Amino acid sequence: MLITNKKTFYPTPPKLAARMVKKIHLDKDVTPYDIKILEPSAGKGDLIRALNQDRYDGFSGNGTYRYISAIEIDPDLRATLIGKGIRVIDQDFLAFSGPDKFDLIIANPPFDEGDKHLLKAIEILYRGQIIFLLNADTIRNPYTNTRKDLVRKLEELHADIEYIKGAFVDAERPTGVEVALVDIMVERKVEDDLFKGCDDKADDPEVSFEEKYEVSNGKKIAEMVAEYNEIIGIGTETIVAYYRNYRKIGGYIGLNREVDKYHKTGRDLTGTMQMQLNNLLVACRTRFWRKTLDLPEVMNRLTEAKKKEFEYHVEKHCDMDFTENNIRTFILNLINGYEKTLMEAVVDLFDRFTRKHSWDRDNPDEQNIHYFNGWKTNKAFKVNKKVIIPIHAGGYGGTPFTGYSGQWELHYSVPSELADIDKVMNYFDGMRGCYCSIAEAIDASFKRGEGNTKIESTYFTINAYKKGTVHLTFNDEDILRRFNVAACVGKNWLPCDYGWKPYQDLAPEEQVVAESFEGHRSYNDHLRQPLFGKAISVPLLEEYAAGDQEEQEELGQLKLF
Repeated sequence: MLITNKKTFYPTPPKLAARMVKKIHLDKDVTPYDIKILEPSAGKGDLIRALNQDRYDGFSGNGTYRYISAIEIDPDLRATLIGKGIRVIDQDFLAFSGPDKFDLIIANPPFDEGDKHLLKAIEILYRGQIIFLLNADTIRNPYTNTRKDLVRKLEELHADIEYIKGAFVDAERPTGVEVALVDIMVERKVEDDLFKGCDDKADDPEVSFEEKYEVSNGKKIAEMVAEYNEIIGIGTETIVAYYRNYRKIGGYIGLNREVDKYHKTGRDLTGTMQMQLNNLLVACRTRFWRKTLDLPEVMNRLTEAKKKEFEYHVEKHCDMDFTENNIRTFILNLINGYEKTLMEAVVDLFDRFTRKHSWDRDNPDEQNIHYFNGWKTNKAFKVNKKVIIPIHAGGYGGTPFTGYSGQWELHYSVPSELADIDKVMNYFDGMRGCYCSIAEAIDASFKRGEGNTKIESTYFTINAYKKGTVHLTFNDEDILRRFNVAACVGKNWLPCDYGWKPYQDLAPEEQVVAESFEGHRSYNDHLRQPLFGKAISVPLLEEYAAGDQEEQEELGQLKLF
């Protein structure tokens, strides 16, 4: 899909993209599967598609080239890339400062900034190949200092330049401009020039094992990024110094004994070093991105299903460089998607209370629900004040509430199975910080010898039975009502604006639905009542997304409901 309002966006035509791909040079014993590639102006992924003949899979590596990363400044195009499963590691290539080491950089950058992009590629590539598409005028008419600098560097690197006319005449976005296809091979060896001018004498090491607890406890983004950069810096220095001196010390010590393994694959010392650096980055990024999610203020609001989903997203974001801007963007995305997260959790629990995990014996699911005339269907129903649910957790004798000697005892797996119920109810209670959960109440009652019935938690009165069922009676009928409204709106059984117009202003078919669901008196009594109680605040966002005053004002204007 062409995005016409992007003036510098010229997708690479398939024939030209294939021509660029054919220029890729692979060293002996190195396969396409091994090399790490960057597309720094990825657009909607045309060059990446050409690399793999439409077979690219960024996670399982089913394409010809497995390790492909992308950078794209436009948010719409960036979303398109992510939707295709392509690793997006940053937003602005010219501002990119990630320590990643690439074997190939291939790009069709914006024509008006092609010189800057190619200079940046030359700067960050330690060793490997650069294949770049430029406006021919960039090289033929070096009237700016940047262009002059580029021409000098191309001469120094003995770049191969091929001029092509009419390459974009029949393109998705046509232009008659002549282009230059630039092919550069950058050759360096870690042993020869990385530490040029340094002697062999090492300074006395200064070792510090101080743990930076302020990061573990969730301080500001800047502090987390500072420690991340410190670890990457120390790790890079250690790895590079080791390989620089490998000929002298390699026979005595081994860096995780990885050298021999990589030599068996045909990699030389520099290739081995770059692989080690990239392994360091993956491990470090995974740890630090996980810190941004592993915060009580975030994780306590996620159901078990959502935790697994966010764990998956953590893996995706581990490809993004760990910078303040990327972290703020990520956290703000969490805010913007939070209402959808809550609604999905409510609908999932509604299904659990009604039909999704219903128990066959005596049809307790039928006892759980009350039918009403739905907005789009006459099969709509809502949850009654009392619900019966099965517990699938195990225990002695196969029941979740029986101990070894037959006494009442809560099996250790039950709390995780019941936790989502309390979390969802807590949504409707305005995210009150402290509450007694179902599992906590049952466990306390069993330990005090008070039996298995009329157990009180914050949100329910509970009866637990050894056959493996729990009877829950809602303590707060207003929470029950709002839970039903939210779930039935989510299922399109109630109008999306249900509860916001006075009963007398509803269309006749809407009045039938409201009357059947709760009656017109109850409808008007709860008019314009927020579904989730008071606004849910997320204190960590002021701390973790702290920026300048303009950013703080923008953050303060974001509403969850």
